[in-house]
Amino acid sequence: MPGKFALEPINLSDTRALTSLVENRRVFTLNQCELTIFETYKQCSGLVLSYDGMFITSMLRGRKVMYLSQNPGFSFLPGETVILPEGVSMKVDFPEADARHPVQCATIALDWQVVGQTLAFLNERYPRKGDSGEWKLNFNQYHFYNNRELANVLNRLISISMEDNMDKDALADLTLKSLLIRVIQTQNMAVMADGLPTNNRFAAVISYIHEHLTEKIGIDLLCQKACMSKSSFFRSFKGAFGLSPVEFIIRERISLARRLLANPTLTVAEVSDMVGFQNPHYFSRLFKLLEGTTPKTYRQQTAESL
Repeated sequence: MPGKFALEPINLSDTRALTSLVENRRVFTLNQCELTIFETYKQCSGLVLSYDGMFITSMLRGRKVMYLSQNPGFSFLPGETVILPEGVSMKVDFPEADARHPVQCATIALDWQVVGQTLAFLNERYPRKGDSGEWKLNFNQYHFYNNRELANVLNRLISISMEDNMDKDALADLTLKSLLIRVIQTQNMAVMADGLPTNNRFAAVISYIHEHLTEKIGIDLLCQKACMSKSSFFRSFKGAFGLSPVEFIIRERISLARRLLANPTLTVAEVSDMVGFQNPHYFSRLFKLLEGTTPKTYRQQTAESL
């Protein structure tokens, strides 16, 4: 399971001023998007949500259960994002919400024309190379975990939307481009986790990395598997996934380390060696950088949550 990064929760509304205990709204309107903070303070089910245009919604507190069409419901938790296009509605349950444990999420609604114009701008000014394909959203991959980069840009857009700044429309418009880029890259990473199609140029590369994650992985060999020069390989890989091949390898090793740390019989030094890091201090430093905590603390927190 990939790591996920929760957004910063927003100070809750004064419960004395709520207009509704179910999906109480605080709306912040900008030139090209609208931010709504939804808060629910009681259990309910079967609420239908739909929007004009595309929406990007991220959980801040609590849990929802969401249903799209006839698909099974899924838990929607902090550190996760859902995107849907115009005209699609979802049914939502709040099985645990109450006054002491309110549910809070942030939803960014965009006019579909704005989305189209932004994607056209990216494809014209910053076309992706190789097999990365054009800049486009994948609405089949509508539910995914936030990585650090996506969480950062979502936090930034939420902060801009809520601030009292006469230039916030300009700041938000620029940040929206970053947001769409990060959403696309995060979706690509999610697709990669599910397994790339065999005709994708990077499929053999990703397969090789996963099979040799605990060994030294040569970039020249990855370039050969992709049938690309080193410069084209680095550019195309980062354009597709938002990470360089080296950064991807490190993140995959840290992801494996999280799973191994669940085994209490392994020391941190042993886990470091098993995931390809010869220096346990360097491993701990990277782990804290990516996970926000040390391997030892992560192990303790994981054990306490079981």
